[in-house]
This record gives sequence, C-alpha cells and structure tokens, in this order.
Amino acid sequence: MNKILLALTLTLISFSSFSATSRYDMVAKEYEQIALKPNVVEGAKMQGVCLVQLKELTFKKKNEFDPISEWVNYRSVSLLEQYSPCEVLIMLEVANDMIRDEKQ
Repeated sequence: MNKILLALTLTLISFSSFSATSRYDMVAKEYEQIALKPNVVEGAKMQGVCLVQLKELTFKKKNEFDPISEWVNYRSVSLLEQYSPCEVLIMLEVANDMIRDEKQ
C-alpha cells in the first residue's frame, strides 16, 4: 500500500512539474526561429488575465438574475471583436460601476 501511495505521489509531482511548462513554451522551443518575443508573451498573458477578470465581472451574482451583469456580458462579446480584452475590461468596469451607482 505504501508503495502505491509513493508511486502515486511521484506521478502527481512529475505531472505538476511537467504542466508548469506552458503549452506555448513547448511550441516555442520547437519553432525557436519564429517564437514570440518575451514581452509579446507577457502581453498575451496579461490579456488572458483580463479575460478572466472580465468573466468575473459579468458573473458577480451567480445565484440570481442580474440584468446589469447580463448587459455587461452581452456587451463584452461585441466589444471583444473591436478591442483588446484589457481595454474591454476597463470600459465595462467603468460602465458597470456607473450603472450600479445610478441604481442606488
């Protein structure tokens, strides 16, 4: 039983260390000549974080219908076609705060 637990633990540790390398890093190693520059990769990571924050903004009230969150969610889709995720996050945070302040 102890050997099984040890093997399972080692397997989980090896998987977690393997997953620490991103999928993009693996691709970039294969195509080093044309891989994105580090500052471009950091910018893309920032946009990804903004996407997560945008999603959190649209689902503030998970257990009840929130028309403001629904509106923000609807607007975010069309705005993402024109602007970067971080620009959309900034716009919709301002709009969300203003609308919620008006309702109070």
